[in-house]
Amino acid sequence: MSPKSPDPASAILEATGAESPADGIALLAKNHPVPSDTSWTRLLQSLVATGGDEVDQKALRRVTSEVARSDLDTSRVLFATEDLPTPEMFAAAIEALLAQSEDGTFGGLTARGVLLAQNENPLAIEALCLAVGVSVTDAQDWFGAKRSWTEKGLALLLKYLDELVSGEVKSEVPGAIPACAPELMTGKGGWEKIDELNASGVSYALLLSQRAVNGPWLAHKNKTSRWPSRAVADKVGALLGERGIEFSRASTVGGSLRQMELQELSGIEDKRVGVVTENRDHVPTFAITFSAANDGGTARANGDGLLQIPRTDLPHAIVLTGLGWSSRHETARLALRFDGLLFSERNVDDLIDRIAEVTT
Repeated sequence: MSPKSPDPASAILEATGAESPADGIALLAKNHPVPSDTSWTRLLQSLVATGGDEVDQKALRRVTSEVARSDLDTSRVLFATEDLPTPEMFAAAIEALLAQSEDGTFGGLTARGVLLAQNENPLAIEALCLAVGVSVTDAQDWFGAKRSWTEKGLALLLKYLDELVSGEVKSEVPGAIPACAPELMTGKGGWEKIDELNASGVSYALLLSQRAVNGPWLAHKNKTSRWPSRAVADKVGALLGERGIEFSRASTVGGSLRQMELQELSGIEDKRVGVVTENRDHVPTFAITFSAANDGGTARANGDGLLQIPRTDLPHAIVLTGLGWSSRHETARLALRFDGLLFSERNVDDLIDRIAEVTT
């Protein structure tokens, strides 16, 4: 059952003061000012309902840009900081490593020793990799340790790290050098340099150099890239709860259900469905998908994927977060594909109103 659409004529006429919808759409295309209390989400749904695929593209892009405007700038906020390893945790990991070293130094580590240290402290291998400027996830990919490290895999890792710190690893790409810690880029120092830094500490200038090349919080932000959508799903869930509307939520956006269960419930065969609302008879009434993009390139890639979601009779809303969406002309295609049911974290109250129309 599709949600009851607002009267296209009234929404457009109220926003523009025009005498006809056609005149109103023309004014929107010319960036004619609208009242400050205009409901842009309602206006978008009306615009799509009025013009369909033939709607004026300038008007559509203007309204879509307003609807998709997000205040969630992921370059300014951090999620799941409670999961971050602390300096004290890394200090304990280094202590566990050196306790297993043949001579108490990084250079005296063996594959067997590293494995014993890892069994004692789960941060040991990550600390060892980071000391040389290698991501532990990259190391797992390179040396086949996706599930768990073996002594054989650690022997290969140590051989590579030994050659990296001594400057023996060379890049075959002209003008490039192997990825390593900035303090090792000269190819001099070896494990002795790592031992020296561990004993005497790192200067603030070197710390700033590390931040410059790695980007503050870059790795953590990559790990928590789904959290903006999860945060907005939290808000949607709280608003639905206040209205007494039942819903199911996928684990991908902080819920308890497997994504496949959401697909079965909604009848939409796509892994991006995050929330499905239900009426008192447990019949699905709305599907919601969340997508975050803090730059235009990500928005374009995510948008292309969203456009591939199969169309069904179940109303399907898209909640967009991040600064990348409102500036992309392609976002207007999402408005057409999803019948104007586009929202951001700024206007999800309007989404809840639409869901309530067909649910309660």
